Amino acid sequence: MKLLTVLGALVGLVTLILGLARIENYGFINPVFALGEILNFIVGLVIVILTFLVALKPDKPLPFHWLVLFILAILLVLFGAGIWACVLVIIAALIGLIEDL
Repeated sequence: MKLLTVLGALVGLVTLILGLARIENYGFINPVFALGEILNFIVGLVIVILTFLVALKPDKPLPFHWLVLFILAILLVLFGAGIWACVLVIIAALIGLIEDL
């Protein structure tokens, strides 16, 4: 779970940087919110950092729980971190859900 979460955060960071540089890639979805490119990048960067911290330091800023990972995955895709980052974090969340059952 931690490996998939870190990989999702790394992919999200790369996609955010590519989106800010206006380099087209198929993993980037235009953000839903029209906050402006810089503000959207900052919010997306905060969500990527929270995703890193959830995986690397469990229970410090946010708990390492499948529901938190699912919410972070949705926020990643909404704020322009890309669909692949979302898919990786959702897979980690599904693994956590299966472990809880």
